[in-house]
Amino acid sequence: VQGTTEFLPVSSSGHLALGEALLGETEPDLLFDIVLHVGTLIAVCLVYRADILSVITGGWAGLSALARGKGLRAALEPEGARLALLVVIASIPTAIIGLAVKKTLPDVTPTIVGGLLVLNAVVLVVSKTEPRNWLAPRTPLSLWRIGIAGALAIGVVQGIAVLPGLSRSGLTITVALLIGAVRVDAARFSFLLSIPAILGALVLEFDPTLFGDADPDRLLRYGVGALVAGVSGYLCLRLLISLLRRAAFHHFAWYCLAVGLSAIVWDSFLR
Repeated sequence: VQGTTEFLPVSSSGHLALGEALLGETEPDLLFDIVLHVGTLIAVCLVYRADILSVITGGWAGLSALARGKGLRAALEPEGARLALLVVIASIPTAIIGLAVKKTLPDVTPTIVGGLLVLNAVVLVVSKTEPRNWLAPRTPLSLWRIGIAGALAIGVVQGIAVLPGLSRSGLTITVALLIGAVRVDAARFSFLLSIPAILGALVLEFDPTLFGDADPDRLLRYGVGALVAGVSGYLCLRLLISLLRRAAFHHFAWYCLAVGLSAIVWDSFLR
């Protein structure tokens, strides 16, 4: 579930919450959640390894230029440096909003998740419209031209997407498309932005004492879970990129609508 829903625009946190409700789980295994996220993090790093290398080398070159007193324009000349700056800018509102929502989030019920999945379906339908005539420029924006305002907008919706039922990839890619980004570049920025978001969540949730309670057999099961999450996540990420190229991203809306309404009916009348 984690691997197939982390990158597809259907909300992995919403599916995990519904899965826990169906299985009667009241106390999720935090360590297991962490290792599953590590698996999907490795998947996104493999797919976008060239961009990650560009960010590292470009960012280092930009910092070196600043240290030599060459000014901000020279520091941002490498494409990787500009992308690194946009990722940092977008990550700031994500961290602020994500932490605020986490602290105020009420108990999650299948009805709440179902309602948010229905809202997520509406967002995905909106992604099909791409209203370039009033919001976006006539010429699609490349990854490097999203701009500070665009990066902030994408970071804001990524922070809101901590709500279970709202898809991080669905919201961020939709906003990127609405401001005029090229489809494939919208996905590139969205998933590069997911790396610091996932790392930040892992740092906040990580507790070294959790490993002290895990026996070898349990750790082996965790390793299998991480491997499955990573492999399925890699395949689904490739699938999503292919669907974006064919302008079929919005079709996931019907799935979200069906699952969301089913969760509401089940929680209200059948549970």
